[in-house]
Amino acid sequence: MPKQTSGQCWRVPAVPRVKFFLGYAAYAALAVVFFPRWLGLPLGALLAAWAVSLSACGGSVRVDEEAGLLTLRLGWIIRRVRLAEVTGVLVDTTKVTIRKATGTEISFYAWRRGPLDALLRVPVAAGDIGHAIARAVALAQARTEAAAGGGPVRAGRSAVAAGTAAGTRSRLATVLLAVWGALAIGGALLVRVHWNSPVLTVLGVLIALGLGFTGLLSLLLAGWLLLTGRAPRIVASS
Repeated sequence: MPKQTSGQCWRVPAVPRVKFFLGYAAYAALAVVFFPRWLGLPLGALLAAWAVSLSACGGSVRVDEEAGLLTLRLGWIIRRVRLAEVTGVLVDTTKVTIRKATGTEISFYAWRRGPLDALLRVPVAAGDIGHAIARAVALAQARTEAAAGGGPVRAGRSAVAAGTAAGTRSRLATVLLAVWGALAIGGALLVRVHWNSPVLTVLGVLIALGLGFTGLLSLLLAGWLLLTGRAPRIVASS
């Protein structure tokens, strides 16, 4: 994520925080208006709380070579990964994918650049983050090997694979994609589309169509990945 600070830490600046807040606040309002009350109120409250967390806490990526720890934060969600467990890093434009020794993967977007961001010259830091993680992983692995063999610490080669990460989703992520598709289709059936106002009626129809199309596409994509998709090899950081 952009805006590098001291201590190998990147934080989301103020501009995207405002965009996150406005976007999810709008989603919360739409949920309250267009869904049944039993669903719209809790969903709206959840989206509003998420909007507050994104605007207040933002997101950050911290690489601590001394502690051998990678800390990812998005709003109130914090995830810590030991660098010694990382086996590969892939950077795809703004997306960084980290593969662990357990076979699982963690992906995050360092930045989604838009016209306003380009105008304000907000940097795209995915490449910097990927290479910093790879260097830290190489150092952590060198320390592990040195401790096992009793020799000096010698940092090995750090490698970052570049290319598309579309096929690197884990099976769990694919299942979650299918679940999201089913929920989106169910939500499309619950959207209120009958209003006295033609504007609200059209907006309701558009929301229902958007949810239905997104859900169907997600289900088809998840089914294709489960049946035929295989994660390509990621160059290891060693």
